[in-house]
This record gives sequence, C-alpha cells and structure tokens, in this order.
Amino acid sequence: MLALLGNGLAHAAQTDNPGTGKSQDPQRFEKNLTRGEAVPAWVEQDQGSQIADANTAAPLVVRLSDVQMYVDKPSTTYVHRMTQVNEASMLAQVGRIEIPFHPEYQRVGLHSLRVLRGASVFDKTTTADIRYLQMESDLDSGIFTGSVTASIVIDDIRVGDIVDIAYSTTGQNPVFDGNFFQTTLWDNTFPTLRKRIRLSSPINRPINYRVIGQGNGTIQTREEQVAGRKITTLSAGPMKAVEYELYVPRDVFQFRAIQFSEFSQWQQVSLWAQNLFDVNTTSADVEKVVASLRGAATSDETVQQALAYVQNEIRYLSISIGENSHKPFPPDVVLARRYGDCKDKSLLLVTILRKLGIEASPVLISASNPKLAGKMLPTPLAFDHAIVRARVNGKTYYLDPTRAAQYGPLANMGQVHEGAEVLVIQKDTHDLAVVPKKEEGTQTINGRVEKIRLQKFDGLADFKLIHQYSGVEAEQVRYYLARQTREQIKSGYIASVLRRYPNAELRSGPTVTDNRQANTLNIELNFEIPGMLEKTATGWQLRYQASNMRERFVLPENPKRTQALMVAGHTPLIRYDLEISLPEEINANYTPSTSKINNAAFQASEVLTFKANVFRASVELRMLKDRVAPQEVVEFMADTRKFGMMLEGAANVRKTDLREAPDRKPVTDLPLKQRISEQLEESIRSKTRLINEARANGSNAGIALCERGLSYARMGRKSDASADLQALQKEALDTQVSLRCRAKIYFAIGDFKNSESDAGRLLAQGTVDGDVHMLRGMSLFALAKWRDAADSFALAADHSNAGRTKLRANIMRQLALKRQNPQATLTSTIDSGDDWLNDMLAATNTGGKSEDQILHQVHKRTGDELDAALAEAYFYIGQLNIISGNKIKAMVYIQRSVEKGMLTAEYRPLAEFEAERLKKNK
Repeated sequence: MLALLGNGLAHAAQTDNPGTGKSQDPQRFEKNLTRGEAVPAWVEQDQGSQIADANTAAPLVVRLSDVQMYVDKPSTTYVHRMTQVNEASMLAQVGRIEIPFHPEYQRVGLHSLRVLRGASVFDKTTTADIRYLQMESDLDSGIFTGSVTASIVIDDIRVGDIVDIAYSTTGQNPVFDGNFFQTTLWDNTFPTLRKRIRLSSPINRPINYRVIGQGNGTIQTREEQVAGRKITTLSAGPMKAVEYELYVPRDVFQFRAIQFSEFSQWQQVSLWAQNLFDVNTTSADVEKVVASLRGAATSDETVQQALAYVQNEIRYLSISIGENSHKPFPPDVVLARRYGDCKDKSLLLVTILRKLGIEASPVLISASNPKLAGKMLPTPLAFDHAIVRARVNGKTYYLDPTRAAQYGPLANMGQVHEGAEVLVIQKDTHDLAVVPKKEEGTQTINGRVEKIRLQKFDGLADFKLIHQYSGVEAEQVRYYLARQTREQIKSGYIASVLRRYPNAELRSGPTVTDNRQANTLNIELNFEIPGMLEKTATGWQLRYQASNMRERFVLPENPKRTQALMVAGHTPLIRYDLEISLPEEINANYTPSTSKINNAAFQASEVLTFKANVFRASVELRMLKDRVAPQEVVEFMADTRKFGMMLEGAANVRKTDLREAPDRKPVTDLPLKQRISEQLEESIRSKTRLINEARANGSNAGIALCERGLSYARMGRKSDASADLQALQKEALDTQVSLRCRAKIYFAIGDFKNSESDAGRLLAQGTVDGDVHMLRGMSLFALAKWRDAADSFALAADHSNAGRTKLRANIMRQLALKRQNPQATLTSTIDSGDDWLNDMLAATNTGGKSEDQILHQVHKRTGDELDAALAEAYFYIGQLNIISGNKIKAMVYIQRSVEKGMLTAEYRPLAEFEAERLKKNK
C-alpha cells in the first residue's frame, strides 16, 4: 500500500462524513495540536465575513475557502474556512470539523474557531471539545497508516450561524526528501462565495501547478515575486455548486483540483523511488529462498515459482507509518516477519528474481484509479500500489505479488491491471508505461452452460449446470473456493439454483475441474427438477434465464448527462449456452433466429434454434469500452434494454409440434391445480429418497429436508413440515441457507411470527435479496404490522430486477399502506408491458380501473396462465374489498383465490389466513 492523492479527486468534495475511527487518549496526541497559536506572518489575511451575500437558498454556503501553502523546511499549509448554515439538517455537518494529520511528522496549530451570529462573535478556540480518532478505515484489509483525525465538536450552533475556523498543518513525510507535492480541491457541492489558493515558494525552487478536471467558471491567476519568493495565487468567486453525477469513470474529475509538484518529469519520480527500492541484501534467509527456487526447467517456470512463493508465503499486512508509506522494508525483514504490503512484497520478488537471473523492476501503479497518473503532473502521489515488471524470453509481464496464488504459464495468468498507466522504477525510465491487454485466447471469460433433458412432459427434468471461468475470473473463484468448506461451497451453489427453481433437487456435485496450466476452472452440478415444462393455452413452455449476464451495466436515472457514463465490469467476454432435450413426441422445425446488438461500448448476440426435439439458445456479451460518451448514453441505455430482453426467454412447444404417431399414448393434460399437487407429491417422494440415502452414508441431508419440509407445508401437511423443521436443527446447515429455508416453511404453514423473525435475521446478516424482503413483508402483513410491511415491500421492489416482481412488490406495498390508512396514496408505476398487474397497481390508488376491468384483462389469458392469474387477481381484489369495508365481497374473492389451488404461489398462505380471519369476523 502506498499513500495516494486519491481516486478521490472527483469524489472527495461530495461529503464530509468522518468514516470510522477509534477514540484515543487525548494526552497522547495533545502535543501535536496547539490551540490559540498565532497566525504565521507570511499569511495574507482574507476577511470572509465582509463578503456580500450571494443570492442563494442553498442549505449550506461556503463564504470563504482560503488555502495558503508556504514551501520551506518544513512546509506549512494554512486553511481559513467560513461556512454558513441555512438549514437545520446541515447543523450536524457544520458543527463537527475534522483535521487529519500524521503525528509522526506533522503538528497542527488551531489559530481561531469562532461562531458568528449576526453582530455577535462567540470564540470557541479554547473551549471546543477535541477528540482524537485513529481513522484506520482500511484496517480490516490489513492496512495501518497511523493517521489521526482531530475531531472538533462545536456547541450551540444555530441556523444562520457562520462557523469561522483557521488552522495550520506543519510538516511533511520525510520520505519525500523535502520535495513539495500537494493537491487541493477547488470545486464543491455547495456554493462558494470566495475561493483562493496561494502558494509561496523560494524562487530557486520552481513549483509547477496544474488544474485537473473540467469545471465551470474562470479561475483568476496571479504570479509575483516578493522578497526572494515566488507567490502564485488562484482565486474566484462566487462559484456555483457542482451538480454531481453518479456512475462516472474514476479518472473523470467532476470537481476541479489544483495540483502542485516540485517534479517536472516522471524520470524524477522514478529516480526518487529508486532510492527507496535500492536495497542490497546478502541475507542468508533470502539466499536460502533463492536456492530453493533454482533448477526450474525454464525461465517462465522460475518466475512462476518465485511469484507463487511471495504470494503464498508472505501474508499481506501494511504498516505504512511515516516513511514506510512509500519506503519498503528490506527483504530480510519481510522474510523474518512473513508479512508485508505491496511494496514490501514487490521488492522481495524483484530481489529474488534478480538473484535468479531474471530482469525485474518495481512498478508504481494506482490500483484504485488506473488512468490517474497520465492526467497529473509528475508526482509520487499519483500511485497507491506497487507491482513488478519482469522480462522473460523477450516478453514483458506485469506481476502482482499481493494477489491470491496464481498458477500456470505467465501468459495465462489473469491481469487485473490491464490498461493502467504505470511508472517502472529503473534508471532509463522517462515516461509512464501502460500495462498491455492480454493476448487473444488468454482473456478473462465467464460462461454458463445449462443442459436440460426431459423424457416425459410431466416428469422430472435432468438439469446439468456448468459454470465456466478463465483468466481473472478463474483466479477469483479459485480464491473463493479455497476459503470455503465443502458444505459452504455446496450450499452456495445450490442456493443460486433454488432461487430460480425452488423444487430443484441436487443429484450430484458440485464437481470442480481446475486446470491451473490453462487457468480455467469449471464447476458442475446435476439436479432433478419437477414441473419445468409448464402447460399453456397452445402447448407447453420452458423458461430460461442467462443469469450470469444480469446486472452487468449500471444505468443512470437521467440519460441526459454532462459526464461520461462508466461501463462497469472487467470481464471482456461472457457466454450463456442452453440445450433442452424435450420428449421424443416433439418434432419441431423452426428457422434459426439470430439477433445482434452493436453498441460502441458492447456487442451482444443471441442465436436460437429448435429442430426436432432439441431447443438451443446461445447468448454472448463482449465488452468493448469502459465508458460511454455523454451524447451516446441515450442509445446505450436503449441497447442495454434490448440486451436485457435477450437474457430471458422460453422454449415454446405447440401442440402442432407433436409427432403424428398413433402408437404413442396421448400427452397428459391435467388441470394445473392437480398437476401442482402431483409435482409436490413427486418432490416429497424424491427428497425422501435423497434423505434416506444421505443418512445411510452419513452425509448432510439438510437441503433435502428443507425442500421436503417446504413441499409438505405447501400440501397442507403441517405436522410433517414441522417434523422436518425439527430435523433441520440437527443438520450442520449453513446459517443463511437454514434461515431462508425455515422462513419459507414457517410462512407456508402459517407461522408468520417465526417466518418474519428468520427473514429478519437473514437480512441482518447482510443478505441483499428482494425475495427475502418480499417474504418478510408478507409475514408482517399477516401480523397486521402495516407500516413495517410496506417498508419491506419497498425494499423488495428496490432489490428486484424483473418488472413483474417489482409490480407485485409495489401492489403489496400500497395494499399495506391502505390497510393502515384507507386514504393513503402512493403513486408508483412500473413499465412491464401490457400486463393486468399494471392495472392492478393503479387500482390500489383512487381512480384506478374497476374490478371488472381488471378481470377482463386477466381473462385475455387461457389455460394455465388464466388459472394462475385469476388466483392472484382474486387475492388482490379481496384485499381491496377489505380496505373498502365490504367484507362479504372480500370473503368471496379471497375464497376463490384459495380454491384455485395455486399451492406454490407466494401469496397462498396469506390468502388462507385472510379467509380464516374473515370467517371469524363475520
């Protein structure tokens, strides 16, 4: 870890939130901060209180922002800031001021702290409460910087007050050898009446400056020489607040910043860094490691083994205090400790490789903002990370010793720093270099293959799922697998399937095939799934979803932007392949369908074929750029919506696709209600078989118990479901999987209190899932906790992707609000096409369509779709009648919903509960 100016130039002015910190003993850092210290003589005072009010109704106004820097040994930065609060919600922000410093080499002089209230002045310099916080926000990541924040709390702040503070910070990290580097933000999210940045430096020490970012408004500059010093002043005012846009590439600076640097060439930065990394060692420990790595068959293998040693044997821990923010510890020290940060591990790897005869150099890079350096004046502060460049057999490789273990040939290793602008630390470096893209054939790929075999229309489907990873994705999954138990891996991959197919039953897997030489990794699972082929009015349907391609893009609410839009993700190629082998009675013959999307940022394609009894779908997404120009955002968003339609589809089988074979038995055409019941019975039988097999061989039966218990509950066999709930307690099932399972079973048997409790615990553990919020909302609804239920339904809508799912969540949200207050209105619209659910959502507010109009829309469907839609519509209409006070009609509609027999529907247990409640309250 290296100290960094920050990916933060564009974001630092957005908020003044303090982050996390630990209060320290005030006596420990009191010597670093002096109250009432005289303002340095070199400061040119600026009376911000005399600035005329600007015509603004902003909740907070920066009346004066004055930053003056005095380059010396040591250098000092003076800050004078006057902030006026015009809105009560801003009092907390203005009433707490934070001054960060490094106690090892910096001290703070608090010159004055005043509150101006009209003609009254209240001096808080000596009375304000100062707490010292150890702001180690990255401690969980193994990074300790020693930075301290003086948190000043001001009492008695009122709307209309002006908080006036002036302080100086003296001292500079000795690692910079007295050279001056600093960057100060210029723009702000609040209007600023006067802004000034003033630099005073000796004439014989030229300091370069640069405005970074493209903002609005002119910056006035003035240069003068006074008493052997050059004074550069940049000023402006008044300045408008910057309208901050979300999802902007990290190297696009929405807030202008003024950068100062004593270096004019990148070669100077390289030479400075050489002095830090030029550590000769003859340590016996280092020589022992080098000796153990000799004897590899090729230079490529030598580098592989050295990299693997540093990645595996030296754990990551950053002690970046004082000079060690940039200066690495010697290799022998790192080996003795068996830990180090990026620069420590990089120097160790470079030392080992050089001793093995491999050309290697340290490299400075910004991991958080890879394209930052090229936009800046030469400065060490452009970087926050260190890696290694090695030359092997005429090829150049950039290696990151802080990554999880990488294996195989260097050409096949994943590269997370593609396109980054870096500085190679060696004598002949004159400019930045760029980490090249991987060669074709070694790029990162994410693939998902699904193979479904269905021999009977109403039978169990064999479902084979293969996750395919290569490059960086393979390395990330390999790292994840190494940190999980076998049962945790199994539960995680099963859960991802159960979310889409709740009745799925694992038959084998997950089986991991790891080819470390090719840097590929496959995970295969095999399931049995009942009811995959759904009956429709014209035949049958099997739905699919390219789930590995979902949420690959971030989209703004407003497509009209002034800044570029970030294209998230580092996986250049994503694939989804589906093959469905249907019963032999089917003999389809359709023309293949091909769709393509060619956008400047991505290309997507979909190929569909249906020949004989085999349906195939192939979807491919290829990422081309990391950003979209502002003028291209509207087209980009339109294309992403088209792409979203590629991700969900269905294999539709018409009755006319059946073979004409008189010797074949007719296809079963049972009512949907009966088929659901039979599928649940078949699920119970198959899961009972799985449970018995697991108990016989001593393996975990938790998942099968969970699925059988849910099937029991949906069949109304509450005692059997409760027995499986008790048996689950004895299984060592992953906590989140167990809670999700229990919450569903409790809900299905009508135990809404326990269902809500388990769903709440699951969410408290960090689960972000619209289905869990929906389940909790349904339980709260049954418990008549209307306000809490509405909040849960709102979260369900926020965390759901499908339009219909959002619609259902919003319908339930509005019903909950109206159960609390029949007059409540909450305008909410979701565009999911021509769907009766849109009309139902409108009907939950005054002025919506009538019951008859909604049911007319529903009756446009036929077959199974009609039965399912009617059962759901009856439930909602019953709720509306409860709200309007018509209990007789409510009972009729709710009972109709129950009688339709949609045993697996989410609302079913709630409908049964409402029916019983209405009967009791006749």
